[in-house]
Amino acid sequence: MRTVPTEHSAPPSRGRRGRARHSAPSDPLAVSALLSSPPPQRTEPDHVPAPALPIEVSAGPGFTSGTATESVPVTHGGRTYRVRRGDDLVSVAARFGVSVPALVDLNGLARQPHLRPGQVVSLPERQLTDGPATERARAGDTLESIAARHRLRPADLQRANAMGDSRLIVEGELLNLTGTGAMSARPRIETLELPPLSAPSDGYPEATVQAARINRRSLLARRTPSRAAVRTLVARTADEHGLDRHLAAGVAQVESGFHHAVVSPGNAIGVMQVTPHAAHCASHAVGRPLDVLDAADNVAAGVVILSTLLERAEDEAEALAAYYQGLTSVRARGPHRDARMFASNVQIIADRTRAEESR
Repeated sequence: MRTVPTEHSAPPSRGRRGRARHSAPSDPLAVSALLSSPPPQRTEPDHVPAPALPIEVSAGPGFTSGTATESVPVTHGGRTYRVRRGDDLVSVAARFGVSVPALVDLNGLARQPHLRPGQVVSLPERQLTDGPATERARAGDTLESIAARHRLRPADLQRANAMGDSRLIVEGELLNLTGTGAMSARPRIETLELPPLSAPSDGYPEATVQAARINRRSLLARRTPSRAAVRTLVARTADEHGLDRHLAAGVAQVESGFHHAVVSPGNAIGVMQVTPHAAHCASHAVGRPLDVLDAADNVAAGVVILSTLLERAEDEAEALAAYYQGLTSVRARGPHRDARMFASNVQIIADRTRAEESR
C-alpha cells in the first residue's frame, strides 16, 4: 500500500490529534493513494531546511560528442536542447518524450553516456516511443519527488496527467511525464471505502482529510509493530542519530502512545506523527527515501526532524514546541497553548523515564 501526502494547516487552537502537523506545505505520499493539495495560506514552518533538488554532476569532464551549435542539420532531427546543470540522458529523454537509445544513437554517445552543462544535443525529429514517457508511482512517492527525479516541476506533471490543481497520486499508477493530459486515464479514488479518523476533521481542507483517510486505510492494511517493539525501535533509532532516547520516547508517547496506526486529520502519520512532506524533507537529511507509512522510516524521520530542531532552537522547550507548531511560527507568534502543553508533557515523560532508569 502507499501514502497520501497532503497537509493543510488547521486552526492552531485545535487539540493535538486534530491539528495539522509540524510539516511544511502539504504533499502526498503514496500508500493506497498519495494525496497532496496546494499549500495552505499560512506561514510555513521551517523545522527542517527546504530540500534542494538533487543534482547529478558527472565526476569526469564529460563527453564532447553532440552538436557544437544550435544550428543542426535536418538529418539530426532538426531539434536541439542545451544541457543544463543536473540533466542526464534519462531526464532529457523524459522531458521531450523520446527514448534514451535514440538520443545516444543520434548524438554518438555510446562510449561516453554523460551530459555536460552547456552541451547542445540533437533531438529526434519525431516521437520514437510508443507513447509519452512515464513513471510508475512507488510507495513513498509524492508529486514533488517524482518531478524532482526527472528535473520537472510538479505543475508539469499535473498538466501531463490532466490533474488540474490536484496533487493526489496513487501508488502503482502510471504517470505521464510529458504531454497535455489528453492521453491521461487516471484512476478515481472516490469509490474507495475509507476509514474514519480518530479526531474531528471540521475546519480542515477536504483534500487533506481525504489524504489522511487514505493513509490510514493503507496503514490498517499493513502489519504494525507492537507498542513494545515500537519503544525499542524509538530508542535504537535515537541512539543511532545521537539523540537523547528519553526525549525521543517522550515525543512518541505524547504523539501516538507508541501506536503506529494513528493518522490525524492534518495528515500526520504514525508513531512520530510525521506528515508526508516532512518525511520528504527528512529523506534528504538521511540520504535515502523515507516511507512514512513504515514504522522504522517514520521513527527515523521524526528523530531527524527533532534533532534538527534541537540544533536550531534556543533551547529544548522551543525545539519541542516547534516540533508541534513549526519553528517559524513559534518565533513569529510564540508557542500556542497546545504547543506549550506538548513540550511540557514530553519533558515530564523524559525526566520520569531518566529517573526510573537511574534507579
